[in-house]
Amino acid sequence: MVAQPDPDQVTHPLDVAQRALQVGGVVAIPGTIVGAISGTLKTRTPILFAIFSGIQCFAIGTTYWGTRTTLLNQDGLANWWNSTRGIPLSPRNDQSPSHSDKIRASTISGAFTGASLGILMRGPQNVIPGTIMFTLFGYGGQHAYDILDRWNSKEVQKEAVRRVQVEKDRREGKEEENWLQRIAKSKWSPLTELTDDQYADYLGEKLLAIEASIAVIDDKIEVLRK
Repeated sequence: MVAQPDPDQVTHPLDVAQRALQVGGVVAIPGTIVGAISGTLKTRTPILFAIFSGIQCFAIGTTYWGTRTTLLNQDGLANWWNSTRGIPLSPRNDQSPSHSDKIRASTISGAFTGASLGILMRGPQNVIPGTIMFTLFGYGGQHAYDILDRWNSKEVQKEAVRRVQVEKDRREGKEEENWLQRIAKSKWSPLTELTDDQYADYLGEKLLAIEASIAVIDDKIEVLRK
């Protein structure tokens, strides 16, 4: 009986293919819709145009994601190959890819997608333009995703901190701040939240100013009477 390898140490090629096909299917939907609209406006065969557009987008999504997943799971795929031949598995170093690993994988995947599909669907003359364009898409897309991911992570952390603070205030008997109070505490807000004592001091200052103004007016009236 052959021992089964540890699933965490092995990446099966079928898993890579399944992920790639799923991404390709998702990408094909908007591609088909855009193709249908564009075909209706520009051609006499919108259905064929939509189908071809959907196939193109499916091929782009599948090729790109399959290549990227392969590059980011090289150790797992190598272990699968070794396991089919009875060779001992090697420790995986690809399960937590770094930022540079993702950038490199996305860039190479974009270049491969542009080159391979360019020559298959558009002809040899489109290999270089397709390679350049998809290389930039892969590189720029990964950078944009990382920026959005970092921003989203910060927002999630802020929300987690706020919930912890709310729970702490609830245990201490403090009331939860409403949205207006949170806006007032923002450094960008022109409003300032005042405590009861601060508000009482503010009213006292205004009352003193009014009393001073009344005294000045009384003095002027007295002068006019004389």
